[in-house]
Amino acid sequence: MIFAGVISALGILFLLFKFGIRRVISFDIPIDIGTTALLMFLFAGTFGGMMAAMVGGLFISVVLFAMKATMTREELCVIKTKSFPYRKLRWVEVSP
Repeated sequence: MIFAGVISALGILFLLFKFGIRRVISFDIPIDIGTTALLMFLFAGTFGGMMAAMVGGLFISVVLFAMKATMTREELCVIKTKSFPYRKLRWVEVSP
């Protein structure tokens, strides 16, 4: 049960790394909620499945929290410019 949760969490974390982890960790709370809900849906049906989902969600949450506290991340911000269009979306680096 714990092993299934950790393995599924590692699979989801590897997918998040493919998206670019510096941009992903800016949205850690929605990702925590979404991945935990996904794991609960996938493992629904038994008590062991729910425990595996909770262990996987906890593992993802702890990893993303540690990465946000230690890594430089990129956040999507609105930047004012002097030319048209006067507002642009840019990724801005934020230190921990």
